[in-house]
Amino acid sequence: MILATPFFIREMGPEQYGLWMLINVVVQLMNALNFGVGESTIKEVSKYHSIHLSIKVQEAFNRNVTLSLLLMGLSLGFGFALSFAIPFWHLFQIPEADMQNAMLVLVLFSGSAGLKFIEQVFLSVFKGLQRFDISSRLSMVSRLSNLLAAIMVVYLGYGLLVIVQVTLLINCLNLLLQAITILKVAKIQFVIPKINNLNGKEILKSNGWFWLQGVIALVGFLSDRLLIGYFTDMKTVGYYSIAVLIGSQIHNVLLTFGSFVFPKVSHLIALNKDLSNMYYVSRFFIAGLAWFGISFLLICSDFIFKIWLGAETFQFSIEYINIYLSFIAIMVLIIIPYHFINGSEKLKLNSLFEVVLRSSLIISMLIGFYVYGVIGMLWGTVVAAIINMPFQYYLLHKMVIGIKPIQLSVFPLIPAIFIVFMSQMNETGFKLLFFGLFSLSFWLIYVKMGNIHFATLLRRGPDFENK
Repeated sequence: MILATPFFIREMGPEQYGLWMLINVVVQLMNALNFGVGESTIKEVSKYHSIHLSIKVQEAFNRNVTLSLLLMGLSLGFGFALSFAIPFWHLFQIPEADMQNAMLVLVLFSGSAGLKFIEQVFLSVFKGLQRFDISSRLSMVSRLSNLLAAIMVVYLGYGLLVIVQVTLLINCLNLLLQAITILKVAKIQFVIPKINNLNGKEILKSNGWFWLQGVIALVGFLSDRLLIGYFTDMKTVGYYSIAVLIGSQIHNVLLTFGSFVFPKVSHLIALNKDLSNMYYVSRFFIAGLAWFGISFLLICSDFIFKIWLGAETFQFSIEYINIYLSFIAIMVLIIIPYHFINGSEKLKLNSLFEVVLRSSLIISMLIGFYVYGVIGMLWGTVVAAIINMPFQYYLLHKMVIGIKPIQLSVFPLIPAIFIVFMSQMNETGFKLLFFGLFSLSFWLIYVKMGNIHFATLLRRGPDFENK
């Protein structure tokens, strides 16, 4: 999608691209209906597979497939309701000429979003079984097929309506491929879904906290684009969406990489094993991949983004890109706590974190927008994220990992602060200076401290399967 963005903007125009991105944001809000079907499937399949209770694996799968079908219907219903609410209440600055088409596209995209609930369950089965190779391949096929189809539709001169129609067809074909793979590899049988067999108390127990944290995170994550769509115009949404696309893709890639951690944590807890070695290793890899990648983009931003976007689009979007990258540099710190807590029995902690983090982000965005417009909104998110991280790491260390010193909750944030300063430097020499400070702090906090911990674990035997 990153590579295809200049093509879409050029062929569709920034206004139509902005409309597409805004509808995508509204549709992504439908994920608030997923009721934790993906995370609960991963956790239960991993847990029961570890102790060889295949009948429980089958029960968890059947329950979440049935629930996902029900949620698909709800998603479609909400799509109809929202399609009439947007013009009635004038929720976004959508041109009158595009309104009818936008309403129909929104309904169809809502149906496509509903199909993704089923896909979450299917792919989560393989993650729970720790067959990440299969889940990754199926996910790549699903994502790339949708993207390539959109490129082809736009290349042939068609618009959003045809894009969503083709997307619906491809999503159905991908679900068929995933179902066949589950039958052949996971040996899990499909049964006729029966809504009246769903147990409300059981669903709340297994899915409820996953759902709550997901809803809060999703609304908070999408709120900036909703606010910009409400206060400004589609062209601004389009340029801002470029920054969000770059930053969110980095975050999503690492979040997916971190999802390998989730079933491992559940597995180690089921076997009553220590988590600290796994924590330091995974923290080092997630933060290192994110920060060195973001640093490269910031140092080479004028060269990379100008070639990629073209001079005009670069001029209107580069300030958004630089600030948003610094925001993502802070936000990648939530990935490891998120997966470790989901794999533990402390699920309420993630809901607490999300409430505090996302509410403070929204408040900071509104204050920042009032003070300095869209740029102020972005800086509000950066400041709020910096304030929240030590609180999140303190509770993670104390209640899940078993690390007591308070200062160790602040240290993980320090390298990211240098990246924030780097993002605001115009001269390459100053960028390299802050890159050097970042690298030094990363080595001291993530490498040196980690190596000391690894040496201790090696003397008594590491618990993370020597990986």
